Amino acid sequence: MTWWSFVERIVVPTVMLCLLAGSLAGIVFGFALALRSGPTLQFIARMNRWVSTEAALRPLEVPRQFDPAPDSPYRRLLGGLFVGGGALTIYFLLTRLQIARLVDAKRALGLAIVLDATMAIFIVGGAFALLVGALMLFWPQRLTSLEERLNRWYSSRRLVAAQERMLTPLEPHVEAHPRAAGWIIAIASLAIALAMAWLLVTRVVH
Repeated sequence: MTWWSFVERIVVPTVMLCLLAGSLAGIVFGFALALRSGPTLQFIARMNRWVSTEAALRPLEVPRQFDPAPDSPYRRLLGGLFVGGGALTIYFLLTRLQIARLVDAKRALGLAIVLDATMAIFIVGGAFALLVGALMLFWPQRLTSLEERLNRWYSSRRLVAAQERMLTPLEPHVEAHPRAAGWIIAIASLAIALAMAWLLVTRVVH
């Protein structure tokens, strides 16, 4: 299966279904806003609440330092197990396991994609275990320096700082003209729903 066939058979229908579901929800919301403006605006007011992530992430923002564990006498044994397990995993998955023989990609494309992705994840994990085991056996100092470089604390506050503001540019206009806004949303959503439904039907027929 080529990349273009994957996009055409998986990505495009998924996007169409998402747009269809969103347009159906927009139709319901638009008609509710146009026909029953009061209860709909009250529902929007109850749902339109801002929840700050700072309080939720505060326990995770505390840096915790752990002293490095002493050199274990079983380090070489553990490194050998890592090397052997990683090598066997890579060998078995690349030479003994054939996804094409287990699943017909034409009949069960989704299952074939999931199995291929799972196999790729296990291969990468086996390669990483092989690398860590080799470092434990032959270059323990490099493994220690690698752990020190990777063991860094990154604060999420800088990443979400720009999102810690409540933005409501649409609600004042909707509240001022709820019926007109409702009809506009309903008609636009109906047009999108009809277009997506027509595209999906034509894809199924052809």
